[in-house]
Amino acid sequence: MGILLMLLGSFLGIISGLFFITIKQKNKLIGTQQRLLVRDIEALIQAGENEKVEFKSSIRYDYYRKATNRDLEKVIAKTITGFMNANGGKLIIGIDDDGNVLGLENDFKTLKHKNRDGYEREVFRIISTQLGHEACFSNHISFYSLNEKDVCLVDIEPSEKPIYVNDTENTTFYVRTGNATYPLTVKETVDFLKTKKT
Repeated sequence: MGILLMLLGSFLGIISGLFFITIKQKNKLIGTQQRLLVRDIEALIQAGENEKVEFKSSIRYDYYRKATNRDLEKVIAKTITGFMNANGGKLIIGIDDDGNVLGLENDFKTLKHKNRDGYEREVFRIISTQLGHEACFSNHISFYSLNEKDVCLVDIEPSEKPIYVNDTENTTFYVRTGNATYPLTVKETVDFLKTKKT
């Protein structure tokens, strides 16, 4: 009986040891994946803006006026719409046009919840109110720390149906072309949508 208990104890010791080794390896793998993701975002920034990548300094904080400017939310909506109507892309917020990391701290100060969660909610509010609730499902938000500053990545999937920016005055169709987002006229929109279907 004593030998049986000793064998059982040894067996349980081996199993628990293997369990902890597996957990440790899994955590190490997760850490490696996160480092790769940071490296990927750094590579995107170094490559600069293009057909698939756009930088924005903020969603609300105006670096020129040094104050909150809600009109900047429309710029974010236009950019996301342009990517959704084209081939998708990545919007990186907290980066200026030259690729310098500004961070989100100034934007955080303009929010009720001054953290990543509050920021994510605010980006989805912009998408929901100006593009429609369904557009939220095509946008995925993540945060990275670069140079000890937070940046926000909005990973935008292309949409099968046309997406419009609806503000209080207009409904406008935008599309990403090269490294810029352009509004299209009604005729241009119809022609673009015809070519997209073929």
